[in-house]
Amino acid sequence: MKIDKIILPVVASAMLLASCDDQIMEWGRPAGQGEVTTADIPLAIKEVLANYEPVKTYAAQYTPNMLVGLGLSASMYNESAQKATAYKTLADENFQMFTPGNALKMDAIVGNSGNMNWTTVDAMLANMPQDVRLYGHNFIWYQQQAQTYLKSLIAPTMVVKTDGDIASVLKNGTFDSDLSGWSGWGAGSSREWQEEKDGHTGVAHLTNTKEGNKWDSQFCQDLDPALTEGVKYTLRFKAKCSTASGLIQNCLQNSKTYSGQGYHDFNIGTDWATYEYEITPTSDDMNRLCFNFGSVNAEYWIDDVELGVKKEDPMENILSGDASDFEGGTKGGWSSWGDKANAPTAEVKEGVGRNGSYGLVLTNNKDANMWNAQCAYTFDSYLDPSKVYMIQFYVKSSSSAGEIQFQYQNGSTYGSQGGYASFTPGTDWYLCEKKFKPGYDDVNRIMFNFGKVAGTYYIDDIKFGVAKDQSLDANAKQFRFVRRSSHSPRRATTITYTLKSPEEKRTALLGAMDAWIKGCADHLKEKGIVPYGYDVINEPIADGSNKVRGVDAGTFGGSDTDDDGNRTYDSAPVESTTDGLNLNWGGNRFYWGYYVKDYAVKAFQYARKYLPAETKLFVNDYNLEVSPGKLDALINFVKKIDSDNGSPIVDGIGSQVHFDLHAATDDVTTNDSIIKVLKGRVDKMFQTLAATGKLVRVTELDVALGTSSPSAAQYKCQSDCYKMIFESYKENVPQAQQSGITIWGLSDNADEHVYWIPDDAPNIFDSNYLRKWAYKGVCDGIAGEDLGLKYGGDDYKAYYERQNVSPTVGQ
Repeated sequence: MKIDKIILPVVASAMLLASCDDQIMEWGRPAGQGEVTTADIPLAIKEVLANYEPVKTYAAQYTPNMLVGLGLSASMYNESAQKATAYKTLADENFQMFTPGNALKMDAIVGNSGNMNWTTVDAMLANMPQDVRLYGHNFIWYQQQAQTYLKSLIAPTMVVKTDGDIASVLKNGTFDSDLSGWSGWGAGSSREWQEEKDGHTGVAHLTNTKEGNKWDSQFCQDLDPALTEGVKYTLRFKAKCSTASGLIQNCLQNSKTYSGQGYHDFNIGTDWATYEYEITPTSDDMNRLCFNFGSVNAEYWIDDVELGVKKEDPMENILSGDASDFEGGTKGGWSSWGDKANAPTAEVKEGVGRNGSYGLVLTNNKDANMWNAQCAYTFDSYLDPSKVYMIQFYVKSSSSAGEIQFQYQNGSTYGSQGGYASFTPGTDWYLCEKKFKPGYDDVNRIMFNFGKVAGTYYIDDIKFGVAKDQSLDANAKQFRFVRRSSHSPRRATTITYTLKSPEEKRTALLGAMDAWIKGCADHLKEKGIVPYGYDVINEPIADGSNKVRGVDAGTFGGSDTDDDGNRTYDSAPVESTTDGLNLNWGGNRFYWGYYVKDYAVKAFQYARKYLPAETKLFVNDYNLEVSPGKLDALINFVKKIDSDNGSPIVDGIGSQVHFDLHAATDDVTTNDSIIKVLKGRVDKMFQTLAATGKLVRVTELDVALGTSSPSAAQYKCQSDCYKMIFESYKENVPQAQQSGITIWGLSDNADEHVYWIPDDAPNIFDSNYLRKWAYKGVCDGIAGEDLGLKYGGDDYKAYYERQNVSPTVGQ
């Protein structure tokens, strides 16, 4: 409003109260005052704010040396582009540069196998206006890293040895003494260890007390590392149910996103049975095995769970059906004979096989020569004497002194004998193997001799054929099973780990860092994007200690809180040949400096090598305005990077500046005092940063109020705070060092604040994408003046025509 024009009424306003008074209101102009026009009529603040230009219009006019940016959600931006909603429109209209909040972080792009997925980023780049720059956030952080992939590079090699046919990657799949390694959840369900069930020693006992979705009750084990994409795995387990209508659904899942694959239903009855199916993961992030049992009100007992790659037969097995596994209840062509004194017998019985199923039972009643009791299988054609053959079978005896012999011969003449191999299994199951090359051209029979030691011999899963490996090993082999009970023999499976050296780990991680940074730079180059800047290192300094995360001993800083409020802090990794590597770091946290002490300078060197020369490289951290000690530590961190490089390589330092105005009240004087104190801290921070000679950038500015429904005075205080930041920045950072300011988040809409400052109102647009008081604070701060003073009179119409101002803006 122009101050040389004043409107004065000649008659008192009380005249308006009497409608029956016929006096007429007269207006006059005091001597010496100018003409009054409609432009001189004062506006309400909401009417003023409606007339403001977009933020970036003022930035281009008043601060052409720096860029005002927006930290946004790439997925929301892309969705808004598809639906033509306000989110993208406001972002494009108001800001000169975009920083994707999550889309350029490592865990958003790099998969568990190291592959890169650019779908979200590419869509955002395609939707961005050409005049908007990109700021990369970030290359190296301790959070949101591709932990599974990085761990796989440094983790010891898992060595699985088994005498079974599945190299299981599960821990404690036999439940010998507890349910360690397993977890579960679901209302109305329980999971407990049971010492014995129907002869099975050590089982998982699952109870579901209500009927619902299958996944309402779960029993799971997280896998480390994740299963390999494209590899066929076999799941096998034993189970029974308290009802004949039991149902268990198995699947693979990602423990973070809960996305699942390979769903398969098994009908579980009241008798113990073995269940098996195959699954091939179609992605590299399947790191959880689930048993879903929520659909039937019942009890389940589970034992002997195996998940792994099924070992290929070492021969081209020509035995099939009952000739191999006897599951049809017949001998499948095997026949037996012997000396009358030995009275040998051969029969198939249920429940005696190595998995509690069918098996071949050979009985010898007298100690004699091996050949006094025999069991043989005769082929229709002769074996090829030029080929190496292999026999493999499982056997145990009723006697600890039990002994059985394998041989071959001609089935008609009983001559052409050879390939002798003796095995002493005792009372435990053994896997026995023998390779041989027939010494004759008329061999057509293989046989077991069991007449030496009186007793009963149990044989199962016989396989025979041309060996895939044609090298000949004359020695027979046998592998012992570990016995658990007469009902439940257990394969001897061991998992050990071969550790990598510190230098091997360093080399692997630097290779991954190089590939990650180069991959980003190359992809942006392919898209024709030259980033304005990039956060090469994000948040390297730990709170409190002001030490470097990962690099300084015992310094990490990350933590997780469970549903009961218990907090677990990240700590140093633990590694052994028996248990492998436990990072002791929460989900997707990875402290590069723990394994690569000079990780920071390496990251900058890779970034400078691959990004365009004009892209500015930053170190970024938070709480610098409230912790001078942390600020000093960050500056020393930057100095060390430059020193280790041999010359300055860090272009700028970013300060996030996440402000908290919880103390703001309805009292204007109190709020002014708060802003004054904050300004003192911010002034000092900018001065200290400016003294480094580096570019200075505010990277993630927001101002929280501690409530989702602030008062008018609190909204005004928030606006004053935004204004103060811009003013302090321009006052204390020389223009040559002014990179600019990025506002973190577009609006107060709940979709933007699911994880970051929920139930608050920290941004410059309200939840309906309308301008708040804070919008004025930002614009006035950029301009260095109250831009609203030039509006008046008919400008009030903009408020009603544009409808772009939040109802939270008072008079």
